[in-house]
Amino acid sequence: MSQESLYAGGRPLTIDKRIGKGGEGEVFAVSNLPGYAFKRYLNTLAAERERKIRAIVAGRLADSVPTVAFPCEVVENQRGQFVGFLMKRVDKHQEIHELQTPTSRQKHFPKADYRFIVRVALNVARVMAQLHAQGCVVGDINQRGILVSPEATVVLIDADSFQVNAGGQAFLCAVGVPEYTPPELQGKALKSIVRTPDHDAFGLAVCLFQLLCMDRHPFSGSYTGDGEMPLEKAIEEFRFAYSARATGMEPPPGTVRLTDFSGRIHQLFEEAFSPLHVGKRPAAADWVAAMQEFEGELRMCSRNKLHHYARHVAECPWCRMESRYGRPLFLNSDYSRMHLAGGQMDARHGLVLDLNALMAAVNGVHLPAAITVPLPPVSAPPAPQKAARTLHLKRRLLPIARGIGVALVPLAALGGYFGLPWGYALMLAALGLVPLGVKFSPAGYLARHQQLCGEIVARFTTLQQAAPPARAIRVKADIYEAVEQFRQLSSAFSQQPTVWDGERRAKQLDEHLVRHQIRRAGLSRITTTDCATLASWGFTTALDVKQQNVRVVPGIGPIKSANLHTWLHELERSFSYRSAWTTVDHHQVRTRQSEILIKQQGMEERIKKSLSAFQGLALEIDRWKRSVDSELTALFAQLAQNEADIRSLALPVPPRPPLNAIPAPTLASFQPPATGSGQVTRATAQVVCPRCQGPMVRRLARRGPGNGRAFWGCGRYPACNGTRPI
Repeated sequence: MSQESLYAGGRPLTIDKRIGKGGEGEVFAVSNLPGYAFKRYLNTLAAERERKIRAIVAGRLADSVPTVAFPCEVVENQRGQFVGFLMKRVDKHQEIHELQTPTSRQKHFPKADYRFIVRVALNVARVMAQLHAQGCVVGDINQRGILVSPEATVVLIDADSFQVNAGGQAFLCAVGVPEYTPPELQGKALKSIVRTPDHDAFGLAVCLFQLLCMDRHPFSGSYTGDGEMPLEKAIEEFRFAYSARATGMEPPPGTVRLTDFSGRIHQLFEEAFSPLHVGKRPAAADWVAAMQEFEGELRMCSRNKLHHYARHVAECPWCRMESRYGRPLFLNSDYSRMHLAGGQMDARHGLVLDLNALMAAVNGVHLPAAITVPLPPVSAPPAPQKAARTLHLKRRLLPIARGIGVALVPLAALGGYFGLPWGYALMLAALGLVPLGVKFSPAGYLARHQQLCGEIVARFTTLQQAAPPARAIRVKADIYEAVEQFRQLSSAFSQQPTVWDGERRAKQLDEHLVRHQIRRAGLSRITTTDCATLASWGFTTALDVKQQNVRVVPGIGPIKSANLHTWLHELERSFSYRSAWTTVDHHQVRTRQSEILIKQQGMEERIKKSLSAFQGLALEIDRWKRSVDSELTALFAQLAQNEADIRSLALPVPPRPPLNAIPAPTLASFQPPATGSGQVTRATAQVVCPRCQGPMVRRLARRGPGNGRAFWGCGRYPACNGTRPI
């Protein structure tokens, strides 16, 4: 810049280095006014912008809305000619897309969790509400105009392009970005259109959606009809891809769902993007209230402390997305904490745990090879019950009574024939005695015997299944598995330098590619709208282009795909491998080793708890061998009484069912199958790790919401933590 003398409010300015450049001019630091910056317009634009800037300064909008970098002083040259303006300088802030894009977030906001994102969304809505309250409209909402600090505060810049009413005159916003422009303004010349807060409400909703949904654009998805559906056309036709209404669009795979948010957030997004709410879209103040409510109902994920989500949601949406894409959306909380602490980690070669002594204690407990149940002692048979004795007496007398009855029948018939009175009496006696011989039946006692035998077998089987030896063997198998994993972790701890050395080139190349963002590359035929669509499908850096098929993105045809891959190949050719180890490499090894130590600590705690449970079961086995189940004792007593009753009836006693011991379960029945090397059997080659492309292992989750569920884990664990759902 030339050494032309410049003045603001009559004060001379000392212009320092340039800190920014755009299509309208350049921005410079002002050394004699700390905290302020100077924007100088191109000579062709200065006269056109002068009246608007002077009106904004006179209206003192910079004081009314301090969270917006409005012009606060007019800057003139020594001839009194307008050249630009002063504004508050915004330091230590990043453009909002650096927060909403996962790869950029991990670089610029390493401590950010999802609560931080929600707080930023709340502050964006607050700033917009303050701006609208002053009668201003942003008009040109875009990602570069919203800056975020590490404390989640938000500042709007490029305020000289806003639509403002100052000095009794309306100064319009002449520009706009298609992906934030409402449907009713798509394709129209914006220079002469008076914008309204309702127009801003659409762009605000898009911005909040991208922020809350990991850089996904609400109108980017798969079109279910024929032909292509460009993003601008999807907006113009109100095709909200995530809507519950029929829009002919489906969201990209593995993304968030509106049901992952609170009911109020869900409703506001539907209204903001619905054709029925044009002119009455949710205002910024509505979003402020909804975000405050949403922030208050967030709960922490049990798997990742950086994941927070609505309380009513059954599963963590961020875990679901990480599982789908195989990449973290946030920095690992343990790694982040160690990284911010300067990388001071424990350098021990694993934890000290006397595994030999532990296994000797476990193997020293004798467990029976077969499981039976202690039976009640055999006692003298009980006496038959009174009912059985009575029935037995009746059984002996009834044949005699029946014989007498049969003998009386002819005599009674003779007396009746001659009309003698005693003949009728004899006939009645015969009729009463003859049927008595057929009323006796012992079937009830035999049926009771069968019922009692069934109950005894069922109780015996139940006691066998719940016997402490079976539970002790299960716990012993868990100890064996935990000890083996502990040993593998110890081995992996010492192998980390070798493992990392084998991965360094690929890691360096990935780090090189992830630093190059698509939206900053300025690629031929790749528009800002294409960048928004690509981001919605998970393509934000050159590494994404390398790892995924970019042709799945709607609107990215052969030419645009070729341009992206040409750019990727150029970046790969420009990559230079650093063979010498640096402090970063040593830090990575220490980080991995520290992660292993953390896992070992958890494993050590698991082993100790299992050992304590095993020792308790050993004592329970001793008590179990000497005790008899009271319910089983009662059933055997009832069976003995039933058998005594049957014997008293001079009937054969049915045999009792056998109560056999069953083999105790083996350790192998509780342990995963192993190969000759002692490793868990690996899956087929079709199941590959999404991170390192290596084979996956079937594992069981032992904590969190998915406790007990099977999943695929990388076979190179703990060097690689890649997972896939089964």
